[in-house]
Amino acid sequence: MQLTDAQLWAAATGYVLPPVIAIVVQPRWSGPSKGLFMLLVAGLDGAGTAYFNHDFSGKPVLTCVLTAAVSIGLAYRTLWKPSGIAPRIEQATSTAHGQAPPLHRL
Repeated sequence: MQLTDAQLWAAATGYVLPPVIAIVVQPRWSGPSKGLFMLLVAGLDGAGTAYFNHDFSGKPVLTCVLTAAVSIGLAYRTLWKPSGIAPRIEQATSTAHGQAPPLHRL
């Protein structure tokens, strides 16, 4: 199966989106809340890349959204979280009063 241009763009943009997501996400948010926000961003990424690649119809949009979701999740787990970049961005942009909770290494 060959990937379309829209799917490749969805994957590429998804790979660089975790730091952008970390600007909005707050350390005090629950895991499911963070996951839902990531899916919302993946939906926007997938729909946007399908639209700008003139492939905005049912199946192509869905595959772009799923490609973006997998790409965002994979990039976060393999690059942005282990490097500490995304968690530091979350803490730096936190709107919580007082000290943010310390980062825990896995």
